[in-house]
Amino acid sequence: MQATILKESHEDLFLKEGYLLALQFKQGWVAFRILGAEPSDVKPYSLGAVAANSNLAAWDEIIDSSSRRYLMPADKQWINQAFYGVNKPKARIFFQYPTRQDRWNLTAVARTITGDVGYVDGEMSPYDGPFAVKTQLFTVNELYPAFNCYNPLPDAMDNVMLNFDIMRYSYVIIKNKDLIKDILTLKRPGRLHTVAGIDPSPARIPDWLGELIGTDLLSYSKTVMEEG
Repeated sequence: MQATILKESHEDLFLKEGYLLALQFKQGWVAFRILGAEPSDVKPYSLGAVAANSNLAAWDEIIDSSSRRYLMPADKQWINQAFYGVNKPKARIFFQYPTRQDRWNLTAVARTITGDVGYVDGEMSPYDGPFAVKTQLFTVNELYPAFNCYNPLPDAMDNVMLNFDIMRYSYVIIKNKDLIKDILTLKRPGRLHTVAGIDPSPARIPDWLGELIGTDLLSYSKTVMEEG
Protein backbone atom coordinates (compact mmCIF):
# COMPACT_ATOMS: atom_id res chain seq x y z
CA MET A 1 0.00 0.00 0.00
CA GLN A 2 1.46 3.36 -1.03
CA ALA A 3 1.71 6.01 1.67
CA THR A 4 0.11 9.39 1.00
CA ILE A 5 2.04 12.50 1.99
CA LEU A 6 -0.28 15.35 2.95
CA LYS A 7 1.06 18.75 1.96
CA GLU A 8 0.43 21.66 4.31
CA SER A 9 -2.41 23.84 3.05
CA HIS A 10 -1.75 27.53 2.62
CA GLU A 11 -5.19 28.11 4.15
CA ASP A 12 -3.79 26.94 7.48
CA LEU A 13 -1.48 29.98 7.39
CA PHE A 14 -4.25 32.56 7.20
CA LEU A 15 -4.62 34.54 10.42
CA LYS A 16 -7.62 34.63 12.75
CA GLU A 17 -9.15 37.51 14.64
CA GLY A 18 -7.05 38.27 17.72
CA TYR A 19 -3.83 36.85 16.23
CA LEU A 20 -0.57 38.73 16.69
CA LEU A 21 1.52 39.56 13.61
CA ALA A 22 4.96 41.18 13.34
CA LEU A 23 6.28 42.32 9.96
CA GLN A 24 9.96 43.03 9.42
CA PHE A 25 10.86 46.02 7.26
CA LYS A 26 14.33 47.41 6.56
CA GLN A 27 14.02 49.93 9.41
CA GLY A 28 12.64 47.48 11.97
CA TRP A 29 9.64 45.42 13.03
CA VAL A 30 6.00 46.52 13.29
CA ALA A 31 3.63 44.54 15.51
CA PHE A 32 -0.11 44.24 14.87
CA ARG A 33 -3.16 42.61 16.42
CA ILE A 34 -5.59 41.30 13.81
CA LEU A 35 -9.11 42.63 14.38
CA GLY A 36 -11.00 41.17 11.43
CA ALA A 37 -10.49 39.09 8.28
CA GLU A 38 -12.17 38.93 4.86
CA PRO A 39 -11.31 36.47 2.07
CA SER A 40 -11.06 37.28 -1.61
CA ASP A 41 -9.34 35.99 -4.75
CA VAL A 42 -8.18 36.89 -8.23
CA LYS A 43 -8.87 33.92 -10.55
CA PRO A 44 -7.85 33.83 -13.27
CA TYR A 45 -5.24 36.53 -13.73
CA SER A 46 -3.73 36.27 -17.19
CA LEU A 47 -0.10 37.14 -17.79
CA GLY A 48 -0.66 36.37 -21.46
CA ALA A 49 1.21 34.28 -23.99
CA VAL A 50 4.93 33.65 -23.56
CA ALA A 51 7.12 32.81 -26.53
CA ALA A 52 9.38 29.76 -26.55
CA ASN A 53 12.56 30.18 -24.49
CA SER A 54 11.54 33.72 -23.63
CA ASN A 55 10.04 35.89 -20.91
CA LEU A 56 7.43 38.66 -20.76
CA ALA A 57 8.55 42.01 -22.14
CA ALA A 58 7.36 43.88 -19.03
CA TRP A 59 6.79 43.19 -15.34
CA ASP A 60 3.15 42.82 -14.30
CA GLU A 61 1.92 44.48 -11.08
CA ILE A 62 -1.33 42.46 -11.08
CA ILE A 63 -3.72 45.24 -12.00
CA ASP A 64 -7.30 45.67 -13.16
CA SER A 65 -8.46 47.54 -16.25
CA SER A 66 -8.06 50.85 -14.41
CA SER A 67 -4.49 50.02 -13.28
CA ARG A 68 -5.55 49.44 -9.66
CA ARG A 69 -3.33 46.87 -7.98
CA TYR A 70 -5.16 43.80 -6.71
CA LEU A 71 -2.45 42.72 -4.25
CA MET A 72 -1.94 46.11 -2.57
CA PRO A 73 -4.51 47.16 0.04
CA ALA A 74 -6.40 50.16 -1.29
CA ASP A 75 -6.61 51.66 2.18
CA LYS A 76 -4.08 52.13 4.98
CA GLN A 77 -6.40 50.38 7.43
CA TRP A 78 -5.81 46.96 5.84
CA ILE A 79 -3.08 44.35 5.44
CA ASN A 80 -3.24 41.75 2.65
CA GLN A 81 -1.88 38.22 2.78
CA ALA A 82 -1.77 36.27 -0.49
CA PHE A 83 -0.68 32.93 -1.98
CA TYR A 84 -0.72 31.96 -5.65
CA GLY A 85 -0.67 29.06 -8.07
CA VAL A 86 0.35 28.77 -11.75
CA ASN A 87 -1.65 27.05 -14.51
CA LYS A 88 1.31 25.88 -16.62
CA PRO A 89 3.54 23.25 -14.96
CA LYS A 90 6.71 24.60 -16.61
CA ALA A 91 5.93 28.33 -16.49
CA ARG A 92 8.54 29.95 -14.24
CA ILE A 93 7.19 32.90 -12.25
CA PHE A 94 9.75 35.40 -10.98
CA PHE A 95 8.91 38.34 -8.75
CA GLN A 96 10.15 41.70 -7.61
CA TYR A 97 9.17 43.15 -4.25
CA PRO A 98 8.99 46.08 -4.17
CA THR A 99 9.01 46.72 -7.91
CA ARG A 100 12.49 46.86 -9.46
CA GLN A 101 13.93 44.83 -6.57
CA ASP A 102 14.68 41.25 -7.67
CA ARG A 103 14.09 38.60 -5.02
CA TRP A 104 15.27 35.05 -4.34
CA ASN A 105 18.87 35.53 -5.45
CA LEU A 106 21.41 32.95 -4.34
CA THR A 107 24.69 34.56 -5.37
CA ALA A 108 26.20 38.02 -5.37
CA VAL A 109 25.04 38.34 -8.98
CA ALA A 110 21.29 39.01 -9.21
CA ARG A 111 19.29 36.13 -10.63
CA THR A 112 17.98 36.51 -14.17
CA ILE A 113 14.44 35.91 -15.39
CA THR A 114 15.64 33.30 -17.88
CA GLY A 115 17.57 31.08 -15.49
CA ASP A 116 17.19 28.24 -13.03
CA VAL A 117 17.24 30.22 -9.76
CA GLY A 118 14.54 31.99 -7.79
CA TYR A 119 11.20 31.10 -9.34
CA VAL A 120 7.93 29.25 -8.72
CA ASP A 121 6.37 27.12 -11.45
CA GLY A 122 3.09 25.23 -11.78
CA GLU A 123 4.64 22.01 -10.53
CA MET A 124 5.74 23.67 -7.29
CA SER A 125 2.50 25.61 -6.82
CA PRO A 126 -0.38 24.24 -8.93
CA TYR A 127 -3.10 26.57 -10.19
CA ASP A 128 -5.84 24.89 -8.13
CA GLY A 129 -3.62 24.19 -5.15
CA PRO A 130 -2.16 23.28 -2.87
CA PHE A 131 -0.25 26.56 -3.20
CA ALA A 132 3.41 26.53 -2.20
CA VAL A 133 4.10 28.18 1.15
CA LYS A 134 6.99 30.07 -0.49
CA THR A 135 4.46 32.09 -2.53
CA GLN A 136 3.24 33.83 0.62
CA LEU A 137 3.12 37.63 0.42
CA PHE A 138 2.14 40.30 2.95
CA THR A 139 1.38 43.74 1.54
CA VAL A 140 0.40 47.11 2.98
CA ASN A 141 -0.73 50.30 1.30
CA GLU A 142 1.95 51.73 -1.06
CA LEU A 143 3.91 48.45 -1.10
CA TYR A 144 3.33 45.81 -3.78
CA PRO A 145 5.14 43.19 -5.92
CA ALA A 146 5.51 42.66 -9.66
CA PHE A 147 5.74 39.40 -11.61
CA ASN A 148 7.33 38.06 -14.76
CA CYS A 149 7.24 34.69 -16.49
CA TYR A 150 9.85 32.66 -18.33
CA ASN A 151 8.98 29.85 -20.71
CA PRO A 152 11.87 27.32 -20.81
CA LEU A 153 10.17 25.13 -23.43
CA PRO A 154 10.81 25.05 -27.21
CA ASP A 155 7.11 25.79 -27.85
CA ALA A 156 5.10 28.89 -26.98
CA MET A 157 2.77 28.95 -23.96
CA ASP A 158 -0.61 30.26 -25.09
CA ASN A 159 -1.92 31.82 -21.85
CA VAL A 160 -0.07 31.73 -18.54
CA MET A 161 -2.48 32.39 -15.67
CA LEU A 162 -2.14 32.92 -11.94
CA ASN A 163 -4.66 32.17 -9.21
CA PHE A 164 -4.36 34.37 -6.11
CA ASP A 165 -5.99 33.45 -2.80
CA ILE A 166 -6.10 36.61 -0.67
CA MET A 167 -7.06 37.43 2.91
CA ARG A 168 -7.58 41.05 3.92
CA TYR A 169 -7.14 42.04 7.56
CA SER A 170 -8.10 45.00 9.68
CA TYR A 171 -5.68 45.63 12.51
CA VAL A 172 -4.46 47.75 15.39
CA ILE A 173 -0.78 48.68 15.72
CA ILE A 174 0.87 47.49 18.94
CA LYS A 175 3.06 50.09 20.64
CA ASN A 176 3.49 48.50 24.06
CA LYS A 177 7.19 47.68 24.26
CA ASP A 178 6.74 44.75 26.65
CA LEU A 179 4.23 43.11 24.31
CA ILE A 180 6.42 43.82 21.27
CA LYS A 181 9.33 42.13 23.02
CA ASP A 182 7.20 39.11 23.93
CA ILE A 183 6.06 38.75 20.33
CA LEU A 184 9.54 39.07 18.82
CA THR A 185 11.13 36.69 21.35
CA LEU A 186 8.30 34.17 20.84
CA LYS A 187 7.07 34.40 24.44
CA ARG A 188 3.66 35.21 23.00
CA PRO A 189 2.33 33.12 20.10
CA GLY A 190 2.27 35.12 16.90
CA ARG A 191 3.36 35.17 13.28
CA LEU A 192 6.69 36.77 12.33
CA HIS A 193 7.29 37.52 8.66
CA THR A 194 10.01 39.35 6.72
CA VAL A 195 8.43 41.56 4.06
CA ALA A 196 9.86 40.72 0.61
CA GLY A 197 13.09 39.00 1.74
CA ILE A 198 16.52 39.61 3.26
CA ASP A 199 18.68 40.06 0.14
CA PRO A 200 19.67 42.85 -0.13
CA SER A 201 17.31 43.82 2.73
CA PRO A 202 13.63 43.68 3.65
CA ALA A 203 11.36 46.18 1.94
CA ARG A 204 11.47 49.74 3.26
CA ILE A 205 8.53 50.67 5.43
CA PRO A 206 6.12 53.06 3.68
CA ASP A 207 6.41 56.62 4.99
CA TRP A 208 2.85 56.71 6.34
CA LEU A 209 3.39 53.57 8.40
CA GLY A 210 6.83 54.67 9.58
CA GLU A 211 5.33 57.92 10.84
CA LEU A 212 2.67 56.02 12.79
CA ILE A 213 5.26 53.76 14.43
CA GLY A 214 8.08 56.25 14.99
CA THR A 215 11.82 55.69 14.83
CA ASP A 216 12.03 54.86 18.55
CA LEU A 217 9.84 51.76 18.28
CA LEU A 218 11.48 50.65 15.04
CA SER A 219 14.93 50.93 16.62
CA TYR A 220 13.70 49.18 19.77
CA SER A 221 12.31 46.28 17.76
CA LYS A 222 15.64 45.74 15.96
CA THR A 223 17.49 45.74 19.29
CA VAL A 224 15.06 43.18 20.75
CA MET A 225 15.43 40.89 17.75
CA GLU A 226 19.22 41.14 17.72
CA GLU A 227 19.79 40.89 21.48
CA GLY A 228 16.69 39.14 22.80
